[in-house]
Amino acid sequence: MFEKEERLKRFVAERGVDGVWLRRRANVAWLADGADVHVLGSSELGVASLLWTPTKKQVLTDTIEAARLAAEEFASDWEIVARPWWQPFTPPEGSFACDWPDDCVQPLRAPLVDRELERVRALGRESAEAVEALMREVRRGASELEVAADLTRRLLVRGIRAPVVLIAADQRIERFRHPTPTSQRVERTLMTVLCAERHGLIVCLTRLASFGPLSDELARRHRAVVAVDRALHAASRPGTSFGAIFAEAQRVYRETGFADEWRLHHQGGPMGYAARDFLVTPGETRSVVERQLLGWNPSITGTKSEDTLLSDGEVLTRTGAWPELDGRPDILIR
Repeated sequence: MFEKEERLKRFVAERGVDGVWLRRRANVAWLADGADVHVLGSSELGVASLLWTPTKKQVLTDTIEAARLAAEEFASDWEIVARPWWQPFTPPEGSFACDWPDDCVQPLRAPLVDRELERVRALGRESAEAVEALMREVRRGASELEVAADLTRRLLVRGIRAPVVLIAADQRIERFRHPTPTSQRVERTLMTVLCAERHGLIVCLTRLASFGPLSDELARRHRAVVAVDRALHAASRPGTSFGAIFAEAQRVYRETGFADEWRLHHQGGPMGYAARDFLVTPGETRSVVERQLLGWNPSITGTKSEDTLLSDGEVLTRTGAWPELDGRPDILIR
Protein backbone atom coordinates (compact mmCIF):
# COMPACT_ATOMS: atom_id res chain seq x y z
CA MET A 1 0.00 0.00 0.00
CA PHE A 2 2.83 2.41 0.83
CA GLU A 3 4.19 2.41 -2.72
CA LYS A 4 0.74 2.99 -4.21
CA GLU A 5 0.02 5.86 -1.86
CA GLU A 6 3.36 7.42 -2.77
CA ARG A 7 2.28 7.31 -6.42
CA LEU A 8 -1.00 8.99 -5.46
CA LYS A 9 0.79 11.70 -3.48
CA ARG A 10 2.86 12.60 -6.55
CA PHE A 11 -0.27 12.43 -8.71
CA VAL A 12 -2.34 14.83 -6.59
CA ALA A 13 0.62 17.21 -6.21
CA GLU A 14 1.10 17.34 -9.98
CA ARG A 15 -2.63 17.88 -10.52
CA GLY A 16 -2.96 20.46 -7.78
CA VAL A 17 -5.92 18.68 -6.17
CA ASP A 18 -6.73 17.63 -2.61
CA GLY A 19 -6.97 13.94 -3.39
CA VAL A 20 -8.71 11.31 -5.54
CA TRP A 21 -12.24 9.97 -5.61
CA LEU A 22 -12.10 6.42 -6.98
CA ARG A 23 -15.37 5.03 -8.29
CA ARG A 24 -14.22 2.24 -10.60
CA ARG A 25 -14.13 -1.24 -9.08
CA ALA A 26 -10.75 -1.78 -10.71
CA ASN A 27 -9.20 1.16 -8.91
CA VAL A 28 -10.90 0.38 -5.61
CA ALA A 29 -9.37 -3.11 -5.74
CA TRP A 30 -5.99 -1.71 -6.78
CA LEU A 31 -5.74 0.80 -3.92
CA ALA A 32 -7.48 -1.20 -1.18
CA ASP A 33 -5.55 -4.48 -1.43
CA GLY A 34 -8.02 -6.34 -3.64
CA ALA A 35 -11.24 -5.12 -2.00
CA ASP A 36 -14.28 -6.32 -3.94
CA VAL A 37 -17.19 -3.86 -4.02
CA HIS A 38 -19.33 -5.50 -6.67
CA VAL A 39 -22.90 -6.67 -6.29
CA LEU A 40 -23.92 -6.18 -9.92
CA GLY A 41 -21.11 -7.96 -11.71
CA SER A 42 -21.70 -6.28 -15.06
CA SER A 43 -21.04 -2.75 -13.76
CA GLU A 44 -17.63 -1.05 -13.72
CA LEU A 45 -18.85 0.82 -10.64
CA GLY A 46 -19.51 -0.81 -7.29
CA VAL A 47 -21.50 -0.33 -4.12
CA ALA A 48 -18.72 1.77 -2.58
CA SER A 49 -16.18 4.34 -3.71
CA LEU A 50 -12.95 5.56 -2.12
CA LEU A 51 -12.00 9.06 -1.05
CA TRP A 52 -8.23 9.32 -0.58
CA THR A 53 -6.06 12.25 0.44
CA PRO A 54 -2.55 12.22 1.92
CA THR A 55 -4.20 12.39 5.37
CA LYS A 56 -7.57 10.64 4.93
CA LYS A 57 -8.81 7.25 3.66
CA GLN A 58 -12.59 6.79 3.48
CA VAL A 59 -14.97 4.22 2.01
CA LEU A 60 -18.18 5.91 0.85
CA THR A 61 -21.13 3.53 0.82
CA ASP A 62 -24.62 3.04 2.27
CA THR A 63 -26.03 1.32 5.33
CA ILE A 64 -26.84 -1.85 3.39
CA GLU A 65 -23.21 -2.54 2.56
CA ALA A 66 -21.25 -0.91 5.40
CA ALA A 67 -21.06 -3.82 7.84
CA ARG A 68 -20.02 -6.41 5.27
CA LEU A 69 -17.42 -4.16 3.68
CA ALA A 70 -15.90 -3.35 7.07
CA ALA A 71 -15.83 -7.02 8.10
CA GLU A 72 -14.70 -8.64 4.88
CA GLU A 73 -13.18 -6.21 2.38
CA PHE A 74 -11.40 -3.24 3.99
CA ALA A 75 -8.60 -3.09 6.53
CA SER A 76 -8.99 -1.03 9.68
CA ASP A 77 -7.07 1.93 8.26
CA TRP A 78 -10.08 2.69 6.03
CA GLU A 79 -12.93 4.67 7.61
CA ILE A 80 -16.38 3.47 6.53
CA VAL A 81 -18.71 6.41 5.86
CA ALA A 82 -22.27 5.17 5.32
CA ARG A 83 -25.34 7.15 4.36
CA PRO A 84 -28.91 5.83 4.84
CA TRP A 85 -29.74 3.71 1.80
CA TRP A 86 -32.83 5.78 0.99
CA GLN A 87 -30.91 9.03 0.70
CA PRO A 88 -29.32 10.01 -2.62
CA PHE A 89 -25.55 9.98 -2.82
CA THR A 90 -23.87 13.41 -2.63
CA PRO A 91 -20.46 13.74 -4.29
CA PRO A 92 -17.69 14.68 -1.85
CA GLU A 93 -16.95 18.36 -1.43
CA GLY A 94 -13.49 19.59 -2.36
CA SER A 95 -11.04 19.38 -5.20
CA PHE A 96 -10.69 15.74 -6.20
CA ALA A 97 -9.50 13.95 -9.31
CA CYS A 98 -12.10 11.33 -10.24
CA ASP A 99 -11.60 8.16 -12.28
CA TRP A 100 -15.09 8.27 -13.82
CA PRO A 101 -15.93 8.48 -16.65
CA ASP A 102 -12.29 8.88 -17.74
CA ASP A 103 -9.82 6.71 -15.84
CA CYS A 104 -7.08 9.16 -14.94
CA VAL A 105 -5.63 6.72 -12.39
CA GLN A 106 -5.06 3.77 -14.72
CA PRO A 107 -1.42 4.68 -15.53
CA LEU A 108 -0.60 4.45 -11.81
CA ARG A 109 -1.55 0.75 -11.57
CA ALA A 110 1.79 -0.43 -12.96
CA PRO A 111 4.33 -1.54 -11.94
CA LEU A 112 2.79 -4.27 -9.80
CA VAL A 113 3.93 -4.52 -6.19
CA ASP A 114 5.19 -7.75 -4.62
CA ARG A 115 1.82 -8.74 -3.14
CA GLU A 116 0.14 -8.29 -6.51
CA LEU A 117 2.80 -10.40 -8.22
CA GLU A 118 2.24 -13.20 -5.74
CA ARG A 119 -1.51 -13.05 -6.28
CA VAL A 120 -1.45 -12.85 -10.06
CA ARG A 121 1.00 -15.72 -10.39
CA ALA A 122 -1.36 -17.93 -8.38
CA LEU A 123 -4.35 -16.69 -10.38
CA GLY A 124 -2.62 -17.36 -13.70
CA ARG A 125 -1.58 -20.86 -12.72
CA GLU A 126 -4.98 -21.86 -11.30
CA SER A 127 -6.93 -20.37 -14.20
CA ALA A 128 -4.80 -22.17 -16.76
CA GLU A 129 -5.09 -25.43 -14.84
CA ALA A 130 -8.88 -25.12 -14.86
CA VAL A 131 -9.10 -24.36 -18.58
CA GLU A 132 -6.65 -27.06 -19.60
CA ALA A 133 -8.30 -29.73 -17.43
CA LEU A 134 -11.64 -28.81 -18.96
CA MET A 135 -10.28 -29.05 -22.51
CA ARG A 136 -8.80 -32.48 -21.81
CA GLU A 137 -12.04 -33.81 -20.31
CA VAL A 138 -14.81 -32.23 -22.40
CA ARG A 139 -16.70 -34.76 -24.50
CA ARG A 140 -17.72 -34.56 -28.11
CA GLY A 141 -21.39 -33.61 -28.23
CA ALA A 142 -21.25 -31.22 -25.29
CA SER A 143 -22.88 -27.86 -25.95
CA GLU A 144 -20.95 -24.62 -25.73
CA LEU A 145 -23.22 -23.60 -22.85
CA GLU A 146 -22.40 -26.79 -20.97
CA VAL A 147 -18.69 -26.16 -21.48
CA ALA A 148 -19.06 -22.59 -20.18
CA ALA A 149 -21.00 -23.78 -17.13
CA ASP A 150 -18.39 -26.42 -16.34
CA LEU A 151 -15.56 -23.89 -16.58
CA THR A 152 -17.38 -21.35 -14.41
CA ARG A 153 -17.91 -24.01 -11.72
CA ARG A 154 -14.24 -25.04 -11.80
CA LEU A 155 -13.24 -21.42 -11.26
CA LEU A 156 -15.80 -20.48 -8.61
CA VAL A 157 -14.69 -23.24 -6.26
CA ARG A 158 -11.25 -21.59 -6.37
CA GLY A 159 -12.71 -18.17 -5.59
CA ILE A 160 -12.17 -17.00 -9.18
CA ARG A 161 -14.76 -14.97 -11.11
CA ALA A 162 -14.99 -15.12 -14.89
CA PRO A 163 -15.95 -11.73 -16.39
CA VAL A 164 -15.37 -13.15 -19.90
CA VAL A 165 -16.05 -16.72 -21.03
CA LEU A 166 -16.13 -17.30 -24.78
CA ILE A 167 -16.73 -20.78 -26.17
CA ALA A 168 -16.78 -21.72 -29.86
CA ALA A 169 -17.34 -25.09 -31.50
CA ASP A 170 -16.36 -25.97 -35.05
CA GLN A 171 -17.40 -23.37 -37.65
CA ARG A 172 -18.18 -20.72 -35.02
CA ILE A 173 -14.42 -20.43 -34.39
CA GLU A 174 -13.98 -19.25 -37.98
CA ARG A 175 -17.09 -17.08 -38.11
CA PHE A 176 -16.82 -15.02 -34.92
CA ARG A 177 -13.96 -13.38 -33.03
CA HIS A 178 -16.07 -13.02 -29.86
CA PRO A 179 -18.16 -16.23 -29.72
CA THR A 180 -20.39 -16.03 -26.67
CA PRO A 181 -21.53 -19.60 -25.85
CA THR A 182 -24.63 -21.06 -27.48
CA SER A 183 -26.44 -24.39 -27.62
CA GLN A 184 -24.23 -25.55 -30.51
CA ARG A 185 -22.57 -28.89 -29.80
CA VAL A 186 -18.90 -29.75 -30.27
CA GLU A 187 -18.23 -32.13 -33.11
CA ARG A 188 -14.58 -31.65 -33.99
CA THR A 189 -12.94 -28.45 -32.72
CA LEU A 190 -13.37 -26.38 -29.55
CA MET A 191 -11.97 -23.01 -28.48
CA THR A 192 -12.18 -21.64 -24.93
CA VAL A 193 -11.33 -18.02 -24.12
CA LEU A 194 -11.20 -16.87 -20.50
CA CYS A 195 -10.68 -13.66 -18.55
CA ALA A 196 -10.41 -14.66 -14.88
CA GLU A 197 -10.49 -12.32 -11.86
CA ARG A 198 -9.53 -12.59 -8.20
CA HIS A 199 -8.58 -9.79 -5.77
CA GLY A 200 -9.39 -7.43 -8.65
CA LEU A 201 -6.52 -8.77 -10.76
CA ILE A 202 -7.27 -10.31 -14.15
CA VAL A 203 -5.53 -12.87 -16.35
CA CYS A 204 -6.56 -14.02 -19.81
CA LEU A 205 -5.86 -17.11 -21.92
CA THR A 206 -7.13 -19.08 -24.91
CA ARG A 207 -6.86 -22.81 -25.60
CA LEU A 208 -8.01 -24.93 -28.56
CA ALA A 209 -8.61 -28.67 -28.84
CA SER A 210 -9.43 -30.93 -31.77
CA PHE A 211 -11.09 -34.33 -31.80
CA GLY A 212 -8.85 -35.93 -34.39
CA PRO A 213 -5.98 -34.66 -36.56
CA LEU A 214 -5.90 -31.06 -37.75
CA SER A 215 -6.50 -30.20 -41.37
CA ASP A 216 -3.41 -28.98 -43.20
CA GLU A 217 -4.96 -25.52 -43.49
CA LEU A 218 -5.75 -25.18 -39.77
CA ALA A 219 -2.26 -26.39 -38.90
CA ARG A 220 -0.78 -23.76 -41.25
CA ARG A 221 -2.89 -21.01 -39.74
CA HIS A 222 -2.01 -22.00 -36.21
CA ARG A 223 1.71 -22.05 -37.00
CA ALA A 224 1.33 -18.53 -38.33
CA VAL A 225 -0.61 -17.16 -35.34
CA VAL A 226 1.92 -18.74 -32.98
CA ALA A 227 4.70 -16.97 -34.89
CA VAL A 228 2.92 -13.64 -34.41
CA ASP A 229 2.36 -14.32 -30.72
CA ARG A 230 5.96 -15.36 -30.20
CA ALA A 231 7.12 -12.11 -31.81
CA LEU A 232 4.81 -10.08 -29.56
CA HIS A 233 6.18 -11.79 -26.47
CA ALA A 234 9.79 -11.31 -27.53
CA ALA A 235 9.27 -7.59 -28.19
CA SER A 236 7.41 -6.88 -24.95
CA ARG A 237 10.16 -5.51 -22.73
CA PRO A 238 10.27 -2.41 -20.51
CA GLY A 239 11.04 0.76 -22.45
CA THR A 240 9.75 -0.55 -25.78
CA SER A 241 6.89 1.46 -27.25
CA PHE A 242 3.65 -0.37 -27.82
CA GLY A 243 3.63 1.02 -31.35
CA ALA A 244 6.93 -0.73 -32.09
CA ILE A 245 5.57 -3.99 -30.68
CA PHE A 246 2.47 -3.66 -32.84
CA ALA A 247 4.63 -3.04 -35.92
CA GLU A 248 6.53 -6.25 -35.18
CA ALA A 249 3.25 -8.18 -35.13
CA GLN A 250 2.24 -6.66 -38.46
CA ARG A 251 5.57 -7.72 -39.94
CA VAL A 252 5.08 -11.36 -38.92
CA TYR A 253 1.48 -11.38 -40.15
CA ARG A 254 2.83 -10.31 -43.57
CA GLU A 255 5.70 -12.79 -43.60
CA THR A 256 3.44 -15.73 -42.74
CA GLY A 257 1.00 -14.89 -45.55
CA PHE A 258 -1.79 -13.31 -43.48
CA ALA A 259 -1.02 -9.62 -43.89
CA ASP A 260 -4.54 -8.30 -43.23
CA GLU A 261 -5.69 -10.58 -40.41
CA TRP A 262 -4.69 -8.05 -37.74
CA ARG A 263 -7.44 -5.80 -39.09
CA LEU A 264 -10.14 -8.31 -38.08
CA HIS A 265 -9.55 -8.16 -34.32
CA HIS A 266 -7.51 -6.22 -31.79
CA GLN A 267 -4.15 -7.62 -30.72
CA GLY A 268 -4.45 -6.88 -27.00
CA GLY A 269 -2.33 -4.67 -24.77
CA PRO A 270 -1.43 -3.90 -21.14
CA MET A 271 -3.71 -5.23 -18.42
CA GLY A 272 -3.92 -5.94 -14.71
CA TYR A 273 -7.08 -4.68 -12.99
CA ALA A 274 -8.87 -4.58 -16.35
CA ALA A 275 -8.92 -7.17 -19.10
CA ARG A 276 -7.04 -4.56 -21.14
CA ASP A 277 -6.02 -1.13 -19.84
CA PHE A 278 -6.11 0.03 -23.45
CA LEU A 279 -6.03 -1.63 -26.85
CA VAL A 280 -2.76 -1.10 -28.68
CA THR A 281 -3.18 0.43 -32.14
CA PRO A 282 -0.67 1.37 -34.86
CA GLY A 283 1.56 4.24 -33.80
CA GLU A 284 0.86 3.98 -30.05
CA THR A 285 3.50 6.07 -28.25
CA ARG A 286 3.14 4.74 -24.71
CA SER A 287 5.75 2.22 -23.62
CA VAL A 288 5.97 -0.98 -21.59
CA VAL A 289 7.02 -0.48 -17.96
CA GLU A 290 8.60 -2.78 -15.38
CA ARG A 291 6.40 -5.37 -13.70
CA GLN A 292 3.51 -4.75 -16.08
CA LEU A 293 0.95 -7.35 -17.09
CA LEU A 294 0.44 -7.81 -20.82
CA GLY A 295 -2.20 -9.71 -22.73
CA TRP A 296 -1.59 -10.28 -26.44
CA ASN A 297 -4.22 -12.18 -28.42
CA PRO A 298 -3.32 -12.40 -32.11
CA SER A 299 -5.83 -14.30 -34.22
CA ILE A 300 -6.03 -15.72 -37.71
CA THR A 301 -9.42 -16.87 -38.91
CA GLY A 302 -10.04 -20.26 -37.30
CA THR A 303 -7.45 -19.99 -34.53
CA LYS A 304 -5.93 -17.76 -31.88
CA SER A 305 -3.05 -17.59 -29.37
CA GLU A 306 -3.31 -15.88 -25.98
CA ASP A 307 -1.66 -15.89 -22.58
CA THR A 308 -0.92 -13.37 -19.83
CA LEU A 309 2.71 -12.39 -19.30
CA LEU A 310 4.84 -10.05 -17.27
CA SER A 311 7.01 -7.52 -19.03
CA ASP A 312 10.10 -9.49 -18.02
CA GLY A 313 8.88 -12.36 -20.23
CA GLU A 314 7.35 -14.61 -17.56
CA VAL A 315 4.17 -16.28 -18.86
CA LEU A 316 1.76 -16.51 -15.93
CA THR A 317 -0.82 -18.77 -17.59
CA ARG A 318 1.66 -21.46 -18.66
CA THR A 319 1.36 -24.76 -16.77
CA GLY A 320 3.94 -26.82 -18.63
CA ALA A 321 1.34 -29.54 -19.12
CA TRP A 322 -0.16 -28.27 -22.40
CA PRO A 323 1.34 -29.15 -25.80
CA GLU A 324 3.41 -26.32 -27.25
CA LEU A 325 4.51 -25.16 -30.67
CA ASP A 326 7.70 -23.09 -30.62
CA GLY A 327 7.07 -22.10 -27.02
CA ARG A 328 3.43 -21.11 -27.44
CA PRO A 329 0.24 -23.17 -26.89
CA ASP A 330 -0.47 -25.69 -29.64
CA ILE A 331 -3.88 -27.17 -30.45
CA LEU A 332 -4.51 -30.20 -28.27
CA ILE A 333 -5.30 -33.33 -30.29
CA ARG A 334 -7.87 -35.46 -28.45
